[in-house]
Amino acid sequence: MEPKRQAARKRKVVQKRIPLVATTLEGLEPVLAKELATIGGNDIREVKRAVTFTGDKDLIYKANLRLRTALRILKPLRKFIAGDEEELYDGIYAIDWTEIFEVDKTFAVKTAVSGSLFTNSHFVALKCKDAIVDQFRERVGKRPSIETRYSDLVIHVKVQNDRVSVSLDSSGTPLNKRGYRVKEAIAPLNECLAAGMLLAAGYDGRMDFIDPMCGSGTLCIEAAMIAFRVAPGLMREKFAFTNWKDFDHDLFEIIRDATIKRVREAPVRIIGYDRSFQAIRLAREAAERAELTDAITFRMEDFFEMEPPPPPAILVMNPPYDERIRIDQAERFYSRIGDKLKKDFTGYQAWILSGNQDAMKKVGLRTFQTYHLVNGKIPCRYSGYRLYRGSKSKTH
Repeated sequence: MEPKRQAARKRKVVQKRIPLVATTLEGLEPVLAKELATIGGNDIREVKRAVTFTGDKDLIYKANLRLRTALRILKPLRKFIAGDEEELYDGIYAIDWTEIFEVDKTFAVKTAVSGSLFTNSHFVALKCKDAIVDQFRERVGKRPSIETRYSDLVIHVKVQNDRVSVSLDSSGTPLNKRGYRVKEAIAPLNECLAAGMLLAAGYDGRMDFIDPMCGSGTLCIEAAMIAFRVAPGLMREKFAFTNWKDFDHDLFEIIRDATIKRVREAPVRIIGYDRSFQAIRLAREAAERAELTDAITFRMEDFFEMEPPPPPAILVMNPPYDERIRIDQAERFYSRIGDKLKKDFTGYQAWILSGNQDAMKKVGLRTFQTYHLVNGKIPCRYSGYRLYRGSKSKTH
């Protein structure tokens, strides 16, 4: 073993576990909690749109590389009470920023403000930036630059009345931005939502998968990544934690190499269908960017006319809601979906995500499980159906 890697492994053994936070989309907290348990998270607790846990530097790196349903991995730095702007400034200044990053790095402050004491998030961000910049100027004689869009470090400050919490963002660019999305896609699923839907449905890559209304292909690509054990973070060029002063390059390379070695061959079929030539073109482009062209088949076919592959298989679909993508006679459309599933997909397990609650009732199939998720800002039901011959009775 290389001397550097031996030293990295030794440092890993003596690491202390620290409190951490993984943020996610509403409704995916239980899915993310299970993911965290599989990579070694401890003290896991679900909160609104996030999961708190404890871990070491090793786990920070692993979480950013491997978690499919996390948006960001945050490292809390300090909590304090601030009754006015001076106490806010002092509380931020009390953190030793010169031990966290070098003066030649750029940073940004992102704020979330609620309550009647501090009402202007821009003002809060300015006070925080002033405190950080002043500390560097006084201690090292130079000040770091502020960069709002492509900063080296991102600092999150949450203010609820007089309670302030400060966290360091280890991810930088949100983790759902895998790098394969095609800009021209219409109403694409968030990649973390797509992965969460698959994991919630119990998809582990050992069964054939189809999306009969695949759009730009996000569900199929995330299914292929699960099947082939391709960690989503492997597609990224960098993470914010690489700009921290305590970044351990050798340890990160050990974890990254181990993550690459987890990739496997998967003898399953993953097929996406759509009646739109444009959608299929974009899906193929996205799969090519994800280097999964050979893992997925995209076909231009209408769901209501297609001949499905033989079971067993899992079907996951995100049909139009009559919201961002308009459809005529939504309830009739969803009734036809139910009829098609019953007629031609016996032996399948089917899952449907929709923000049209009334139309979902017209599917007319017995649900065995339902999750409440949010797609964009649209509250959705995500329901699972086991398709047996002759089963049509509703349980809504």
